[in-house]
Amino acid sequence: MKSFDTTWEILHKRQEWGKYPTEPVIRFMARNFYNKDRKTIKVLDFCCGGGSHTWYLSKEGFDVYAFDGSESAVARVNNRLEKEGLKADLRVRDALELDYEDDFFDCVIDSVSIYANKIDYIIKMYEKIYSMLRPGGQMFTSMFSKDTTGYGRGEEIEKDTFVNIPCGSLQERGMTHFFDKDEITGLLSEIGFCDLQIDQMHYTDRGNEIGQIFVQAKKPLS
Repeated sequence: MKSFDTTWEILHKRQEWGKYPTEPVIRFMARNFYNKDRKTIKVLDFCCGGGSHTWYLSKEGFDVYAFDGSESAVARVNNRLEKEGLKADLRVRDALELDYEDDFFDCVIDSVSIYANKIDYIIKMYEKIYSMLRPGGQMFTSMFSKDTTGYGRGEEIEKDTFVNIPCGSLQERGMTHFFDKDEITGLLSEIGFCDLQIDQMHYTDRGNEIGQIFVQAKKPLS
């Protein structure tokens, strides 16, 4: 079973973006892991893309793992780490065909990647993250909300999931499932995640509306 959209290989092959980490991810890591022995904290950058968070996590001294379906993206991340003397376990993998062990990671970071799928694939990815986290492990995940330019435009292939979005920052970015707070809360709770903390942000970018949802969640200790 594969989920990777080759649109992303084309995009990563022809352009570079995402060189520096996002503030919500930095804040999450600082609040939860900066005061721990970082070299013992195993962190997975889920669908690492251009590798901004892989680079940041490695530079901050964590035990970093990362994957993406794009060979071009992973190659670029690897080159950047080598040039700066940083290390990470990098793999080219489809998000539905991961081979990491269960109960392995202390933390999994998804910075707007899982959203780009149909809902059944999205559920499978969150289920896989749940199984890969050790008991007590934490997840950070982010996604686009329905007040983002492009929602309701293009072709709706299932409820709240669109392709061929003709406008906004998600134009020519493949598939997008737009979330709201209730949907992501119910989905993650049903899988088994607990202690959900949800924040939302709304801003404009070159006149386009951007709504994002940020979720912190834990795998129960038992």
